[in-house]
Amino acid sequence: MSFANPMFFWALLGLAVPILIHLFRFRRFRTVYFTNIKFLQELRKETHSRSRLRHLLILLMRCLAIIALVFAFARPYLPGAQKAIIGTSAISIYIDNSFSMNARGESSSLFELAKKQALDIVASSKPSDRFQLITNDFEGRHQRLLSAEQFSEQIQEVQLSPAVRKISEVITRQSDLLKHSAIQNKIIYLVSDFQAGSSDFNSTKPDTGIRLNCIHLNAVQADNISIDSVWFEKPFREKDKPETVQLRASNRSAKRFDDVPVKLIADGAQRGLESLSLGADSTSNSQLVFTASGSGFHSAYVELNDFPIVFDDRYYISWNTPEQIKVLCINGGSENSYLNQLFLRNKAFEYKNVSALQLDYTSLSQQQCIILHEIGSLSSGISQELKKFIQNGGSVLVFPSLNSDLASWGAFLSSIGAGTYGQVVHQEQKVGMLNSHHPIYDDVFEKKPEGIDLPLTRAYLQIKPGQGKEESIMRLQNGERFLTQFDVGKGKIYLTSGPLNEEAGNFQKHALFIPTIYKIALYSFPAVQLSYTLGEGKGISIGSVALGADQTLRMRSLDEDLEIIPEHRVIDGNVWIYPGNRIKKAGSYKVLQGSTEVARVSFNYSRQESSSERLSSSVLEETLQDAGWTSAQLFDGNQKEIRQAISDREQGKSLWKLFVILALIFLAAESIIIRLVK
Repeated sequence: MSFANPMFFWALLGLAVPILIHLFRFRRFRTVYFTNIKFLQELRKETHSRSRLRHLLILLMRCLAIIALVFAFARPYLPGAQKAIIGTSAISIYIDNSFSMNARGESSSLFELAKKQALDIVASSKPSDRFQLITNDFEGRHQRLLSAEQFSEQIQEVQLSPAVRKISEVITRQSDLLKHSAIQNKIIYLVSDFQAGSSDFNSTKPDTGIRLNCIHLNAVQADNISIDSVWFEKPFREKDKPETVQLRASNRSAKRFDDVPVKLIADGAQRGLESLSLGADSTSNSQLVFTASGSGFHSAYVELNDFPIVFDDRYYISWNTPEQIKVLCINGGSENSYLNQLFLRNKAFEYKNVSALQLDYTSLSQQQCIILHEIGSLSSGISQELKKFIQNGGSVLVFPSLNSDLASWGAFLSSIGAGTYGQVVHQEQKVGMLNSHHPIYDDVFEKKPEGIDLPLTRAYLQIKPGQGKEESIMRLQNGERFLTQFDVGKGKIYLTSGPLNEEAGNFQKHALFIPTIYKIALYSFPAVQLSYTLGEGKGISIGSVALGADQTLRMRSLDEDLEIIPEHRVIDGNVWIYPGNRIKKAGSYKVLQGSTEVARVSFNYSRQESSSERLSSSVLEETLQDAGWTSAQLFDGNQKEIRQAISDREQGKSLWKLFVILALIFLAAESIIIRLVK
């Protein structure tokens, strides 16, 4: 215990006054007549001890009352855990405005409680102190110090945000501002529920020149079911064909949920309904089947309903169903009748034949699949264009000539990391291995094929291994590659070992020919990302769009309540847009060039905040110590008087009120003794 005014202890000399009064018992004597002195002797014996005790008790109460008053005026206090702050302070206050803060506290949402606690911090500070407000949005206007009045105005504008920040990011941003301030005292407050996934104090660097304070908000346990992801079973979309949508949902509570309804809304209408059963703290997959009518851009979302955490109940996706997939066959000689029969009769494809000698290189970027049919030699020009085409997401299927110029082919294939062609082998070989698990054979076989008849080759080019990622589709019985796939950038190249003619084999007449080539062409349509996460700030590729020098693109929400002009760049013929942090609402958005829709993208809130796992006070305190923040202070954010708690922690706990109460108790006790004890 310490005293703010120890000089008041000289007032204890005043104890001499009641002591002297009681010792000398100043009073007037009066004469009392008794008829018999015997009665006087008996009365004196009976009351002497009781009277003495009464006077001593009165003396004690008066002395204790005086002592208590002297202690009260001496201003006693228990020293705080931190050294008292002298002078002006620069105080940075972080308010966690992520979606997890929408959880309920004891009397309100954690978010509203956080704003109240921040205002209490300001109220407990000196008038000369300056404040920084920081949220998950990392807004530029929050990068300056404010007066208490300005801070209070800004805090009223803070809203819940989809942005999620690591604690290390927040502390770094706070420290950067405080280090550039000339104010000597630097203080950080973190007001948060401290989600386990974002509380990475171990990634921070403790600074002895900054005081760290954590105000820990505890939520009332709330059940939460979230839809974590949605995807299509197949990577390509076909017009007016049934689609299977897969979804993953999580139960983030300690109890089981049965028959939870899940709806699929596509293009504004309900197209599917399913029910989910989820065990405690478990994840489950399910699927819905629907048909999206017509080609073009489509949007959908899968949703369920639970309360009070609702931001993760809906998951948005968008995609483009092509009217036709563009396939260009570049022929080194005559057209191939088998390829013509496969593609020209199928309305799903826009199929064209062109001679290698009459090729317009600028048309390559408009295709989805290019077939190189018996081209003997590749020029440097076509090699460069093909390389760019594949890296940007296109697919190339090669049927080589047995008389190919291996040098030009080798230069091209080596440049993209694919396998190269070797010598011609004239030997009859059957295909001995079929990779039925390859995506192009999905839905081709009802069960795993065993003992089926496979294609035959009579002459083939050896395919040597390449540096890129390879997946064999068919191999000959002697282990040589017959059909194999190499991933190149965003695209793929499929190499076969020979041409489609009788001299080379019977693949063009085999039952596997149609599904194999058909699926390769279908898979060539670029797989567009179905959705993006808000707050990540990543660029979005929307493909090849013809933009004038001064033209801009616009992004407009489907319900037309938001429209922005994103930054855009053209990289290798593809247009990339960068909406930044200007989109804060989950949903699907049109990308417009003038009045024409050129792309559609969907955004979802991060599921990181769906978890109900938060650090307890004891774990948080241990985490701070392990991270090196040994002098950090932890406050219970749910207490009503956070202002008093901060004052007690920094300036000490004042005890003068306690001693005033004790003085009153002693004086009351004196009065009771005087009145009741005769």
